[in-house]
Amino acid sequence: MFAETCEVFLRLLSGETLNSEQTGEVFLERQHFRSEEDWTRARDAWRGVHGAERDGRLVYAKRWVFEDIKIVPEDWRRDVVDLLVGSHDPALQEALNQWMPVKVFNLSITAPQIIEDTHARMSRAFHQDGGPWRREYMPRTVMVFLNAEPGLDATRRCAAAREEAQEALAAYWTALEGTLDPRKVSNATDNALVGDPHEVAEQIRERFHPDDRVMLWFDFFNHD
Repeated sequence: MFAETCEVFLRLLSGETLNSEQTGEVFLERQHFRSEEDWTRARDAWRGVHGAERDGRLVYAKRWVFEDIKIVPEDWRRDVVDLLVGSHDPALQEALNQWMPVKVFNLSITAPQIIEDTHARMSRAFHQDGGPWRREYMPRTVMVFLNAEPGLDATRRCAAAREEAQEALAAYWTALEGTLDPRKVSNATDNALVGDPHEVAEQIRERFHPDDRVMLWFDFFNHD
């Protein structure tokens, strides 16, 4: 649904006159499922209603059905529109750039290797109207847990910051999923900036590329 919506939005934004017969096919295939078991279950359900799939794809009716439409007025400054897609799907990130320059927004728990892989892919896939891909086009979203409490030395401040980070992230994951997964909390803590001011500054210098744009999320929910 998200991919279908993005295509309609971008093509209209780029100035096309468009109807739903001109938009891409809506389908699911093996890559959209986490396991072979899930994919098999979906195919079995599909076959019970529609018969055999088409070239390994489960093709669905389009959600958005419409006659010719376009954006009015036609003459407006498209150059001041800055587009980012909030998705980790590599295929979608690349597909959207066939119409307009679309940058990428990542989550704070994104693994560093995925960050680097995304930069490498987008350097090839970024729409030519946007110029060369730059690292700042994918902000590094980072949660910050900072402790500068008076009366504590650096070691105790850093320990307190890490304890606060673990508590906050545990609450975060519990709220999202209803259950606590210690592995996710540990990984998220490792991705965050945690410590006293000096330690956090050092972590920024060590972990980020000089050309990165860093979007910092500070946690205030457990203190004033």
